[in-house]
Amino acid sequence: MARKMTVPGGARGHPPVRVEHSPALRRITLPACAVVLAVLVAVTIHEMTGQAPPAIVAAAVALLVTVGGVGWTVLARNRTVLHSMAGLTAIGLAGAVLTGLLPSGTGYLVIFIALIGLGMELPPLMAIPSGLTVFLAANLSFLLAGKLSLTSLVSNDVGAAFLFTVGAFIRSVRVSHARASAAQARAEDLLAQLRASQAAQAEAAALAERTRLAREIHDILAHSLSGLILALDTAELLGRRGDDPESMARILDQVTRAQRIAREGLADTRRAISALRGGELPGPALLDRLVRETSEATGIHAELAIAGDQRPLSPEVGLALYRTAQEALINTAKYAGHGGHAKLCLGYDVNAVQLTVEDTPAAGAVPPGPSGLTSGGYGLTGMRERAELLGGTLTAGPAEHGFRVVLWLPTGSASRRGQAA
Repeated sequence: MARKMTVPGGARGHPPVRVEHSPALRRITLPACAVVLAVLVAVTIHEMTGQAPPAIVAAAVALLVTVGGVGWTVLARNRTVLHSMAGLTAIGLAGAVLTGLLPSGTGYLVIFIALIGLGMELPPLMAIPSGLTVFLAANLSFLLAGKLSLTSLVSNDVGAAFLFTVGAFIRSVRVSHARASAAQARAEDLLAQLRASQAAQAEAAALAERTRLAREIHDILAHSLSGLILALDTAELLGRRGDDPESMARILDQVTRAQRIAREGLADTRRAISALRGGELPGPALLDRLVRETSEATGIHAELAIAGDQRPLSPEVGLALYRTAQEALINTAKYAGHGGHAKLCLGYDVNAVQLTVEDTPAAGAVPPGPSGLTSGGYGLTGMRERAELLGGTLTAGPAEHGFRVVLWLPTGSASRRGQAA
């Protein structure tokens, strides 16, 4: 199992990086340390022969500290950076003691092991003070021993500094590799999140487009088919009354009206398809024609009034006004009956536009049954969805003499925020 150590992140806001000691490195380190310790113990025991008892005791203690510190440093798996600093510094000081007591032994080898370990294990701000402590203790031991020339002392110092630098370089390479691996992992995670976000956006866009198509299809077909049903129902009633010339003339008139409605429905369908392809959408400019043609087709009395200063509106706002008026007139034809009244008022405000449609049923009008005119129950839902998507509101409910629909839409920045949402 690889041992890990934590190093600071590479940039502000980045989490600490986990540096792993690979199993391959441990397979190399363990036998090498075992060999070095075996040589060190053998040479030290040999050098202690003939020494004074206090020196032998001190050297034995230093040897035990060295063996125990190396073993704990290599084998321990959950030690912290402070534990590593303490253990390696103790090993270096024990090596300095061995060097001072047994100058001809291998104490300098322990010092070199401690210095390269400090460079490999500790960050520079901790490794340099610990390394200097071991370095100064080693030089003091060399000087106290008095058996090394100045050239040998300088040579040992250069070797110690070189090994410490090598250890620091190895650690730097491992840290850089760990940071690169962590950065790559973060990049892959962000890429996966981006792909998931793109997929969710695509799904949301497809759902929104299907909802918009459903509204368009409902608004177009409901308007056209409602007029057709009314015209055909009238023709059926006239046909059942008799075959007198007046009834036949009225039947032909209703058939002609049904044909015109069918042609207009086909034209509306083509316009909707053109709009889906990027063509011009119907808007307030066509409301007057819509009111006139619906009145002729359904037998209701509808009128349009405009208040305020007219101005160009966005295609989405214009389409919402047109479709809401269309649906409201269909409902008037359904529930107000032949001869019912509908009053449309389009008001322009500074940053908004409002459409109010209020109908009054004809005397004796009865709401149609299951076989009568129907739009599937999606009319008010579709109108309300259009309003909310543009940041507006739609209210519908009974009025004093009939039914009222009020559509309010913002035309400034609020409308743009609603479309973005």
